[in-house]
Amino acid sequence: MFIKISIIVLFGVMLISGTIAPTMVFAQYNEGGIGGLTPQYVPESDCVFPDEKITYTLDKDTYVIGETMTITGQVIAEPSTNQADPRANVFTSFVKAKSVFVTPFTDGTSQQEWYNLDEEEENASIMSRNASLSTLDTKVIIDECGYFETKIKLQPIVFKNGVYLLQLIYSDTVIQQDVLVFDSSLQKGCFTTTETWANNSATKMEEHPAACTDKESFPLPEVVLELEKEEYLPGEKVKISGQIKNAFFYDDVELTLNSVIDSTESEIKSKLFKLTGKEPTFFMSYNIPSGADGIGKYSVSVSSHLDPQVGYFTVNDESIVTDYASEKSSASSDKKIKKIIEKHNRISVSKVPISLGEKSSGELTLLPRVIQGSLFTVARGAESTINLQVSSSTGQCVIGQDYACAVNDSTRKPGSIYELVQIDGKNYKVRYSGPDVRLEKFTILPEITKTEIDMKNWDVTILKDDEPTRFYYKISYVSFE
Repeated sequence: MFIKISIIVLFGVMLISGTIAPTMVFAQYNEGGIGGLTPQYVPESDCVFPDEKITYTLDKDTYVIGETMTITGQVIAEPSTNQADPRANVFTSFVKAKSVFVTPFTDGTSQQEWYNLDEEEENASIMSRNASLSTLDTKVIIDECGYFETKIKLQPIVFKNGVYLLQLIYSDTVIQQDVLVFDSSLQKGCFTTTETWANNSATKMEEHPAACTDKESFPLPEVVLELEKEEYLPGEKVKISGQIKNAFFYDDVELTLNSVIDSTESEIKSKLFKLTGKEPTFFMSYNIPSGADGIGKYSVSVSSHLDPQVGYFTVNDESIVTDYASEKSSASSDKKIKKIIEKHNRISVSKVPISLGEKSSGELTLLPRVIQGSLFTVARGAESTINLQVSSSTGQCVIGQDYACAVNDSTRKPGSIYELVQIDGKNYKVRYSGPDVRLEKFTILPEITKTEIDMKNWDVTILKDDEPTRFYYKISYVSFE
C-alpha cells in the first residue's frame, strides 16, 4: 500500500510573517549581495516596536533562480555604539539545502539515462549540494526604530530546484524559514503538475506552451509511506518503511505510530531519522501485543519539511474478540488514562459547531480543559479576506474581526501570549495568532488551573466566499483527581 503527496502544498505556509512600514525603510543594494540601510532620523518616542524580537517578511512565497529576494523587517533595537557592534546589524544567511529536486536535462533527456551518468557535474541540481551558500551571507544596518531591508541575489549554480533554509540573526535571536526555489531553465524537461508549477513559478508555463506537450514528465519530490498490508493479527510484527522520492534530502524525518480510539490518537512509538543523500529510505517495526490488547486501529505518520503523510492499519481477529471480550473489558477498566485528546481534521465547511462533553477512563471522569483550532487558507493571497470567528453558545463573539469581538488581533505581547476574556461570567485565557496569515490559530482555556470549560457549545464560522480552506481542531480532556 503506497500513499503519496506532493511537496507544493506545504511551501506556501510561511513560518513567520510581519508587517512593515515601507515609508520608514531606505535601502541600497551593493555588489556581492551585501545589503546596506541608510538610517533616517526618527525620534525615539515615535518608534513603535513589534511584539517579537525580529519581525520580517519576504517579497514572495516562491522564487526562481536569478531573481532577487527582498527581506524587509523590524527588530526591537538594542543600544549600540557603532556599526561594528553586532547589535547594529541584522545578519542573514542560507544555512543549507534541505532537499534538492531530481531534475532532467533541459533537452529532455530521459530520467533513466540521467540516473546512469558517471559525472555529477552533468546535472545542475546535484551541483548545488557542493556549492557554497555562504557567498550569499548579508548584514544590514538597522535604523533608529529597528527597521531594515536587505536583498539577496539567488545566483545560478549556487541555487537549483529545491528547498533552502534561510536564517535571520539579530543579537542573540535566531529565526529560520524554508524557502522554495525553482530553476526556470529546467521547464523544458516539464514537471508532473504543470498547474502547480505555473502557480508557484514567476516564469509561467503559458510562456512555454510546448514545454509539456512533447516531453517526458518528471515528478516533484514526495514522501512515500509503505505498510505491508492493511490488516494484521494480534502478535504479528508490523514493518513500516518510507522513502523521500525524487529528491536529494538533507533533513530530519520523524516517524510516529499511534493507536486510534474514537478519533483520539495516543502515541505508542516514535523514531527520528537524520536522512542524507539521494532518495533516502527509513524503516521502523512494531510488535503488536498478543490477545485482545493488540486489537484496534492504528495510524502511522511521517513529518518532515515536505507535506506530512499518514497511513492506517487495523488489528482484528473475530475469534480473539469473542474469547477475550471479558479480558479486554477488565484490562480497559484497569488502565486509568488521565488525558485524552480528541482531534477533528480537514473540515472544509464554513460552519463548525463544537460540543464538549466528558470522557471516561476506568473509574475516572475526564473533563474538557482546552480547545485549540487552526484554519489553513489554501489559496495564496486570500489570507486577508478569509478569517475565522469563534463564538459561545450565548452568541458572544470571542475571536473575530467584528468590532464586537473580544479579541481581534494577535494576543502575543511582551511578557504575555494570552488575553483574559470573560465568557458567561467566567474568565478564560485566549491565545490568537491574529488574522491575515495562512495558518490562523487559537487556544481557549479557563484562567483558573484544574477547572473545566463550563461553556459546552461553541460555534466556529469561517468567513469566506468559495475559497478552499481546511479547519482543524482538538479538545483536551483531563482528570482533575
